[in-house]
Amino acid sequence: MNNKVLLYLFPAVLLATGCSTVYEQPPKPVAKIVRPKPLPPRAPAQRPQAYSTKKQLPGTATYPIDDGKNNFKVEPSLPAIQAEPLIPQIDGAPVPGAIATMPALPAFAVEEARIPTGTPPAVLALLTEADRNRASGNLDAAVVSTERALRIDSRNPTLTYKLAQLRIKQNKPQLAEELAGKAALLAGSDLDLKRKSWLLIAEARRMQQNYQGAKDAKAKSESFFGR
Repeated sequence: MNNKVLLYLFPAVLLATGCSTVYEQPPKPVAKIVRPKPLPPRAPAQRPQAYSTKKQLPGTATYPIDDGKNNFKVEPSLPAIQAEPLIPQIDGAPVPGAIATMPALPAFAVEEARIPTGTPPAVLALLTEADRNRASGNLDAAVVSTERALRIDSRNPTLTYKLAQLRIKQNKPQLAEELAGKAALLAGSDLDLKRKSWLLIAEARRMQQNYQGAKDAKAKSESFFGR
């Protein structure tokens, strides 16, 4: 009887054990919470001091640059002193308020030159026309007539001198100086024309504010006495 009871109970126990094994679920993993460690208190940031970038010399100290917050007493600035501009002098006359390194010279007299004998009639006619145009104030026409006369007689120093006179009147002192120098070379033994040519050179240099050169040319003209 007992054996039969055991035979019936044993399968039932096995069945119950198997069911509990099938429906048993594995335990869920539990997340571990890790709390962060508290950070130490942060010190307040200090403002960096600015220093000069210049190279420090031996025996000198470096100091922080002032931030401009200090209160300083600002003195009123003095009015600026303005230098007066240089004012050129006109025709040797001093101008009020002018500042010059060397005093201006008075204008030199430009003398007329006589036409030499034996001048071709065509040249004489052109010179007469040039004189008439110059007297009427038509300097350009006078220059054209004189240059035409020079093309006929290019070695005539008087024609070159007269053209230099016209350039002076046209306010072209550089051209006048070149022509007067050429006339002085072509004059040869004509000392009077040489003297007049150097005097014209002096006037041309004065107009260019070359006062020392003008003095030298004036002294050169006085070395000729062919009057």
